[in-house]
Amino acid sequence: MVLAPCACRGGPAPFPSGLAGFGVACLQASIVSIVTFLVIYWVGVKLGLDRRLAATLGAGGAVCGVSAAIAISGAVGGKKEDAPIAITVVIIWAIAMIFVLPFAALYLHLPAGVGGAWIGTSEFADAAGFAAAQTYGNIASSGAVAGSSDQAVFAYTLIKVVGRDVWIGIWAFVLAIIATTQWERTETGRKPEAAEIWWRFPKFVFGFLVASLIITLVTTGYSLAEFNKSVVPTLVAPIKDLRTWAFIFCFLSIGLTTRFRELAGAGRMPFLAFSAGAVVNVIIGFILSAIVFAAHWETLAR
Repeated sequence: MVLAPCACRGGPAPFPSGLAGFGVACLQASIVSIVTFLVIYWVGVKLGLDRRLAATLGAGGAVCGVSAAIAISGAVGGKKEDAPIAITVVIIWAIAMIFVLPFAALYLHLPAGVGGAWIGTSEFADAAGFAAAQTYGNIASSGAVAGSSDQAVFAYTLIKVVGRDVWIGIWAFVLAIIATTQWERTETGRKPEAAEIWWRFPKFVFGFLVASLIITLVTTGYSLAEFNKSVVPTLVAPIKDLRTWAFIFCFLSIGLTTRFRELAGAGRMPFLAFSAGAVVNVIIGFILSAIVFAAHWETLAR
């Protein structure tokens, strides 16, 4: 078994047994990540948003909403209210998608794997996406659509947790360079320093990579059944508990430093910019999942 870093949830996620399956997931996730970011950023700038806020919103829609918003806001030197604004919008859309996507997929009679992949390309938060994918998996288990519950959840995991979430480090690095060498140089005339990019880059990305490599080395000789029986309860579960507490303290800190008057002052423009990306995201995700790569997701297996 080979493992990959989960950029948002802080734990490893299994790759499919074949490199071809992983390649499809990464290709689809990359298309969605790039297009969604560009749409949200372009619309945001056109609506008059600061480029840093537009970039933070774009990353929130393109990768993993909450973690990406925090990481990218720091990478581009955003204002302290930029990340909370993006997080608020992400949560609104993520909750809505929990209810919309599974039943839209059911209405379209999508196979379980196809529905899971569509959810993976259209959701904005890992936890909300898992809820939506599991809901569709339960629908598949009832016989309402073709496929199994595992296919829905596995397809979602490949697209969202593996494919899209790894983009958090890429976007942070690229946008840190753009912000320091282009935006700030134009605004201040100050020559950028390479060290500034390093200080802005979110170091927790390296933590995810190291954790994934450690888990991979420890569990190399285990089969999937042995991994679920032995490794998950003794190693993965404690790591998830630690992750949960880390996220609790993280969001507590965000809440203590958030001024709702400043959030209200942002107006509706951030929501409109993000919504434009969300609509494009859903459409592209459906085309890729149900048409372009449909044969792959219909027959998906571990």
